[in-house]
Amino acid sequence: MKTFVATIGWTEWPIASAIIKHGLSKGDRIILLSPEKRDERSRAAVSEVKHFVSRFVPSVEVSEVSVPVHSPSDAIPLLARLFAKEGGDVGLIVNLSGGMRILVLEALIALMLVNVKNLVLELQTEDKVNVQLPILWKPMGDLSPHARKALKILEERGPVSLSNLANILRVSVATAHRLLKNLEENSIVISKKVGKERIVELTLKGRILLSIAGGS
Repeated sequence: MKTFVATIGWTEWPIASAIIKHGLSKGDRIILLSPEKRDERSRAAVSEVKHFVSRFVPSVEVSEVSVPVHSPSDAIPLLARLFAKEGGDVGLIVNLSGGMRILVLEALIALMLVNVKNLVLELQTEDKVNVQLPILWKPMGDLSPHARKALKILEERGPVSLSNLANILRVSVATAHRLLKNLEENSIVISKKVGKERIVELTLKGRILLSIAGGS
């Protein structure tokens, strides 16, 4: 089984072309990504994809996910959770040929944040050539319990000193410093010296990763 996820714009042809290329079997799924606010052309394209699939493989489910594209801090976690869930142990084909550029970029960033097995990433160029893109990034590993707790504290309280963070986590300042160093190297938090204290703050990437992890 495989799951086919595609950004969709004003025409169904890039998606139909990719479906023909990969084929569909019973149990496969198709998920179309579209902005929350759509016009008639994009609605028509979604309808055409559903009609195309129903003619050839009626048992294949076609669903649609609306993405809040104008809020990356909401869109990227939503897409990352979707990719992580659908990736699982089945093949995941992600086609970024259609749709708004912001949606395509948010989908690509979301893919970089999760570990998806058997991922195929592709798009159709303007001259209608299907190109498979290499996966050149290393996905973020799972956040440790201490890291997740630290991010949750920073989300709830805002910037805090390293010593205060260590006290809340009930670890030594040295342990908190090692944790901070790893998070800062990955641009998940930033810190700055204020007087004798080092102040730690959550970045947008950190907020997104915490949202993906569920904030637990």
